[in-house]
Amino acid sequence: MLFFVFGACAVALTFAAINLMAAKKRLVDHEIDQVIAQKLATHRDAMTVELLDLRETNGVMRNLLMDISENEATAKVVNDLPEDVMTRIATNRTARRRELLAEVDAVLRSEEMTDASM
Repeated sequence: MLFFVFGACAVALTFAAINLMAAKKRLVDHEIDQVIAQKLATHRDAMTVELLDLRETNGVMRNLLMDISENEATAKVVNDLPEDVMTRIATNRTARRRELLAEVDAVLRSEEMTDASM
């Protein structure tokens, strides 16, 4: 009978220890899930900021390309204009082309600096 009582106590203690270990495991699993969710949320926020920056840069570059195409479209002028007007138009178009290319260069350089800092 004594062996039966010791056996029953051993079985009860085993189940209690298993329950305690399972509870600790569930607690640790829950904490790990919380840390992972927090890291993913932080990472997602950084990606959202980067995506917004890329959209802004995309809009800037699109506007610059539209300006360049509009500047090149002004090359089609009427041939019956005086020579000094044609020269002034060509000079203005060349100056505008240089301005646009300088803007494109500045945007690309700022992107290189941003990429280098990451």
